[in-house]
Amino acid sequence: MRDFEDIKQDVLARLDMRAVAEMCGLEVRRAGAGRWACCCPFHTERTASFTIGGRKGAEHRGHCFGCGWDGDIFAFWKELKGSDFKQTLLDLAAVCGVPIGDGVMWAKPDVPKVRQPEKRLGSERPEHEMPSLPPLRHLREGECQQLAQVRGLNPEAVWIAARTFKRIAYSDWPLYHGWDGDKKAWLPRSAGCWPSWCITDETRAVAEFRRLDNGMYPRQDGSEIKSWSTCGKAWPVGAASMNGRPAVMLVEGGPDLLAAYHFLLRWRMLDRVAVVAMLGASNRIREDALPFFKGKRVRIMVDADPLKDDVNPSKRKLPGMEAARRWSEQLCAAGAAVQCFNVGPIYDGRSLRDWMTTPGPMWSGAVDVKLDGLRLPDGKLVKDLNDLAKCDAEVADSPEVRRAFKHWDF
Repeated sequence: MRDFEDIKQDVLARLDMRAVAEMCGLEVRRAGAGRWACCCPFHTERTASFTIGGRKGAEHRGHCFGCGWDGDIFAFWKELKGSDFKQTLLDLAAVCGVPIGDGVMWAKPDVPKVRQPEKRLGSERPEHEMPSLPPLRHLREGECQQLAQVRGLNPEAVWIAARTFKRIAYSDWPLYHGWDGDKKAWLPRSAGCWPSWCITDETRAVAEFRRLDNGMYPRQDGSEIKSWSTCGKAWPVGAASMNGRPAVMLVEGGPDLLAAYHFLLRWRMLDRVAVVAMLGASNRIREDALPFFKGKRVRIMVDADPLKDDVNPSKRKLPGMEAARRWSEQLCAAGAAVQCFNVGPIYDGRSLRDWMTTPGPMWSGAVDVKLDGLRLPDGKLVKDLNDLAKCDAEVADSPEVRRAFKHWDF
């Protein structure tokens, strides 16, 4: 289940440019705080002009002010030893003790270029002033396994979502955008950062961060929050890279996106069904994303959010169902065929309308239920797709659930 990017990240965690240069016989000397210098191995010189480090994040890179060579430890080893990238990675992995194992996928996944949305959220800021996202990297194998264990999912499904479809990545969070010397940079918001997974896609139009251990982020006011997001949440993650798949599973939230990959892998449908996620029930799908859905068969997985009571009928809400209805209207108008799948209860229509429109104290407990929703092993109702992954085999393998993931002929 490893690929070369995973091995590469493990090597970078154990080796820096100074160590590699010394292994190659170069005499490296300190040239300042976090900065090293030596004679360049790529041209003849008497004065050391090859520099290493000097700023945060540059410990894996070198630059020669004499001949202009610039690159990381892999480019350095490759050019000095005359090896290809595969042999370079094998050599450096052996040097620092990174296990390779069998079945390594050396070829890069065939990920076609995607058309960028016409306008990124927040694009009124100059591109050079603010990066679209904080620093991200691939999730490693152990991190995929940790995330799968916390969420009750198949580790292979998490790996596929992260490494094949590139829907999730790793970051330290929370961060904020501030000044590091004379440059803008993403900096720690507090004394510590938390290992986090980020849901995003190639457009970088939206991103949402959650802790790998499923914990809460502390806020400066003493409260806690389960996720941080950037750039708003109206962009449907994955909409621009359906790659010709005729069917789409539209889910609400990052955990549900992972669960969708879990079930679609189980039923061997990932070659036909794309996974797209909206990161919030209150959002409308961005207009520039809707053309990607034209001609697709879209199944919306409806979250079973509890009905929200209020004395004022106009403030009574059905968050999951209202979101599904809003997205259905948008998608149908864009030329998609849409069907919804409810993990929760099915309410009696007349009883539900009475609750929505009757003035005064009328509570959701009075709404009649036509069909009970799916249930967890402890008897509690399933709230969303991630909950469904925690159900026993009787529920997970039921004809109803099987149809939701296997049948797309509507």
